[in-house]
Amino acid sequence: MVELSHSFTQIKSGLYYQNSRENSKKAEQLADTWNYYLQSLHQAIAESNTAKEMTQKDYDRVQALAVAWEKEIQIALKNSCEHRIRQALACKQNYTARARELKTLVERHIIHLSILQTRLAYWQNQL
Repeated sequence: MVELSHSFTQIKSGLYYQNSRENSKKAEQLADTWNYYLQSLHQAIAESNTAKEMTQKDYDRVQALAVAWEKEIQIALKNSCEHRIRQALACKQNYTARARELKTLVERHIIHLSILQTRLAYWQNQL
């Protein structure tokens, strides 16, 4: 009877050690997955911020061109040059439309960046 009890204890402790190792491996894998996910979020935030900044610069440049063409329209109106008025008006409308598209894109980048930062803060607080 003592031998049976001793054998059971050996089996049980061997299983405990094996389960402990498996749990340790699973914990390491989970930690690696979390680290990878957090690194991915950091990278996505950096890339999204870069894209937003580039789009903002494009918007500023195109908006400045639209303003410049508005000034050209005013000059053409003073000089009563209809051909130049039409040309300047077409260019201004083109740049204004492009600026509006870029402004929308900047706003979308800001929203996307905010979502990523919120996710990162949430998951960092979970760890």
